[in-house]
Amino acid sequence: MKTKTSAPVKAKKPAKAQPPAKKQSKQSQLIDLLKKKTGTTIEEMMILTGWQAHTVRGIISGALKKRLGLNVVSIAGASGTRTYRITEVKTS
Repeated sequence: MKTKTSAPVKAKKPAKAQPPAKKQSKQSQLIDLLKKKTGTTIEEMMILTGWQAHTVRGIISGALKKRLGLNVVSIAGASGTRTYRITEVKTS
């Protein structure tokens, strides 16, 4: 006949010194990328987020410009590439 054994006792977890770092949202990662002095391209933003080009452009115009009121400028380069960056907001 088999005898019952008690379940193993789990050790208590030690207290954490710091809470785990909060993961940045894709939108906040885009904002950080756009704040660079050199700016960024649609292709770089697509790689960062995994989004398609039309989604990146939609976030720029909808969320960043309209909802958050950021001044995102687009600069056409000599090689036909377009660079986007956030500039200082002009106050009236």
